[in-house]
Amino acid sequence: MLEIVSNSGPIIHLAQIGRFDLLDIFSEIFIPKRVYEEISIVDKPGKEELKKAQNIKVVMVSSKDVENLRKELGDFKLDEGELHSLFLCKKLKIDYFFTDDLEARRAAKYLKFDVHGSAGIIALTYKKGLLSLEKAKKALNDLYEISSLFITKAIVDMAIGELERFRR
Repeated sequence: MLEIVSNSGPIIHLAQIGRFDLLDIFSEIFIPKRVYEEISIVDKPGKEELKKAQNIKVVMVSSKDVENLRKELGDFKLDEGELHSLFLCKKLKIDYFFTDDLEARRAAKYLKFDVHGSAGIIALTYKKGLLSLEKAKKALNDLYEISSLFITKAIVDMAIGELERFRR
């Protein structure tokens, strides 16, 4: 049973490509209330899926705790949702953090978390045999063509190459 913490990026981007269901492979996904609000109040993609998800748990994080983490991560330029999510990883002692933001990824690595994004979630579901190679390729290409995720075609092609080398 794999528990993870996510910020809004992977939830939004997987919803945009119609693959929110890929998050079902995780037993529990914890998100801070701030991330829930980013998605649901602002009416972002993933809002309806988030409300229905059985494995996503919303957790309150105090502003004081987040402020202490902000000081610890002084040089990183992170938004509130990212800070709240990183603090939640520390608070719950969860090593896996999902984000599609480069700066949040750098901060998570600094804190020694195992970091993955939307493309990594697609790769993981393929490697676990829950997604065919063709569907994984389509999902990766859709991240580039449909979602608001900033991802280059070269990165998508590299990820597809990795999946092809992994073939079961």
